[in-house]
Amino acid sequence: MTQIYFPRALLREKSHSWNLLGVAATPGVTMQSTATFVRTDGGGFWSCAMTDVSLSGPGRNLDRPRMSALLWRAVRQVCDGGVNAIVVPRNDALFVPYPPGFARVVTVPHSDQSTLDDGTSYYQPVIDISCDGGAALRATSMAIDIRVAADLVGGESFSVRHAAVGWRLYEIATVVYDDDAHATITFNPPLREAVEDGEQLEFDRPCCTMRLAKPESMNFSVQPWTFNSASVDFIEAPVS
Repeated sequence: MTQIYFPRALLREKSHSWNLLGVAATPGVTMQSTATFVRTDGGGFWSCAMTDVSLSGPGRNLDRPRMSALLWRAVRQVCDGGVNAIVVPRNDALFVPYPPGFARVVTVPHSDQSTLDDGTSYYQPVIDISCDGGAALRATSMAIDIRVAADLVGGESFSVRHAAVGWRLYEIATVVYDDDAHATITFNPPLREAVEDGEQLEFDRPCCTMRLAKPESMNFSVQPWTFNSASVDFIEAPVS
């Protein structure tokens, strides 16, 4: 499936917040003023808030300050008030399990060492982790093969590009190692689609297919001739 991506040039937020919403529900409060929480059937859905995204500088691979603001406006129109889905990267590089001694971003130029027209190169992931044996729809555990990665400890996020529902985000709860190259992880939310044996898990640049939380979630107020920033709220696009 063809998907539109939130530009990495706009990943210049002051802060971001990724959280699962709707994970649990309560039938009510007892006479002792305590509540029983029950896990919802779908395991919740992701929300993402990016606060104070800087639109003042030239941005990554942009040659003029005004281009950042124009890019924001263009993405806003692509999202169409939340009608259209967009793939949103989790800008979480500090928590990616890069192995010691590896560059955090590997870029590859053309064979003559030239780059693309905007000065960038092709992206190549560093971490190499795949599903071992497959995992069923709605599973919350998976055996994995680890070829290149630092030790997983729990809390890391990864994505799977599902055939029907596109990129979906998962966050690890526990890790049990069988040996250096094999482990079993538990995670949330439950798998949005079954994963086949050998399917690659994206740890370098995890992302999720989302839509605007509200039609006005990318509103932008300009302060002429000064520094500008904007904020945005996304929620996970429905799985259907």
